[in-house]
Amino acid sequence: MRRWATWAIGGALIVAAWGVALITPPEDAFERPFPVTVGVGERGEGRNIAITVHEVRRAEAASAGEWTAEGNWVIIDLDAEAVISEFGTLLSLATLEVDGRTYAASERPDSLRRGSLSVGIPRSGSLAFELPDDVDPADAVLTLGLDSDPRLDSLIVVPIDLSEIDVESDAELQPSEWSTR
Repeated sequence: MRRWATWAIGGALIVAAWGVALITPPEDAFERPFPVTVGVGERGEGRNIAITVHEVRRAEAASAGEWTAEGNWVIIDLDAEAVISEFGTLLSLATLEVDGRTYAASERPDSLRRGSLSVGIPRSGSLAFELPDDVDPADAVLTLGLDSDPRLDSLIVVPIDLSEIDVESDAELQPSEWSTR
């Protein structure tokens, strides 16, 4: 075989190996969650969860019944329901990522967090996220799911531009109840 043919075949094999390396998924790809990205007002449906975020509010103080707290609050009003089974259907994962930092929904007010979900009967309520006072958020990503460990499960992901939302002086969280929508 001619020398140039050997070099051409060797070069083609190197390019093919490089192509295989580029398309090979990372090691943790087999256990990644399945994100379902929707906008505010759109219904997102995953394996066993369906969520519609109706409104996003910002406030200097949040209240729920007797409970009140001042701070830099982001309030999410939503409906959530189970899709297939009611077994293990708690809204356990509720995070808001802002400027590369992730905040969990507050457990202080009575909210939809860790609320039990039923099949076909949406629950309506709010989630409250308390951000540090020095954070003036712009782009945020809301992530909701049934398990605090989202591997191999679906997540509802809602991108939000918080800079477009006016800051109110006080915001009341919606009570967690059966939805009327």
